[in-house]
Amino acid sequence: MYAAEDRRRRGQGYCRMKKKMTKYLFVIPGFCFFAFAMLIPFVMGINIAFTNWDGVATEYRYIGLKNFVDIFKDARIRTPFYNTLEFALIGTVVSNVVSLCLAMLINSKFGKLKSVARTIFFIPVCFSSVLTAFLWKFLYREFISDLFGVKNLLGNPSWVIPAIVIIGVWNGAGINMLIYLSGLKNIPMELYEAARADGANVFQQFTRVTLPLLMPAFSVCVTLTLTSWLKEFATTLSATGGGPGGASRTVSIYVYENLYKYYKAGYGQAVSFLFSLCLIVIGLCVSSFFRKREVEL
Repeated sequence: MYAAEDRRRRGQGYCRMKKKMTKYLFVIPGFCFFAFAMLIPFVMGINIAFTNWDGVATEYRYIGLKNFVDIFKDARIRTPFYNTLEFALIGTVVSNVVSLCLAMLINSKFGKLKSVARTIFFIPVCFSSVLTAFLWKFLYREFISDLFGVKNLLGNPSWVIPAIVIIGVWNGAGINMLIYLSGLKNIPMELYEAARADGANVFQQFTRVTLPLLMPAFSVCVTLTLTSWLKEFATTLSATGGGPGGASRTVSIYVYENLYKYYKAGYGQAVSFLFSLCLIVIGLCVSSFFRKREVEL
């Protein structure tokens, strides 16, 4: 009897251990890919940030914190820094406003055609940033210029950043739209009925019911959108290359130019490392800000 009970317990322990090992087996491939594509290059980049490597030579010399000190003396980085902040501010606000409006429109207006509307608005997400940039370059040059009688916005230093933001929002708003739509569907209709019974108008329902209960969605969307625009690279590089006259050059493009154009890999890696730390801190702060304001149903 005791032997049977002992075998049963050992069998249960073996099953629990097998389940734990199965979980780790599913995690290992993803972790290996992350380590190969992100972790190892990041660590190697930290090492290069303390050298004078030009990106080509087989030998380099360690120069301590010189690259990091030079960052704060470099006047050329100011314009990319301000451009990046402008991208982040305009892009984050416009992207989330457009995505939320699309989500509310689909949730309330399309009825049985909601799935079709979701697909139509999500299709641009399937296009790569490079393809999207070339498509909109053609539209700005051949269609919008003729339709409104204006010069190509991508060639106007005053309008190039808003023009690129339009490209990015068109390309990526569908992702946030689905997140907001999911949040809207989780809001009980009884809350709206109670608000209407208390005399709340549409705007009051939106500010007192919808916005507070969408805070979890805002935590995700605003954090992801803000960090994405702060590291803006592919769309801008494909559309303008940082021009005209550096008017759309971002910090990411500045890092790219130091690595592959100016042959200052050590300095470029130092800028990249500090920029990565800033992105992590900003992302954590923004996420924490919205999570403290989440409302539980």
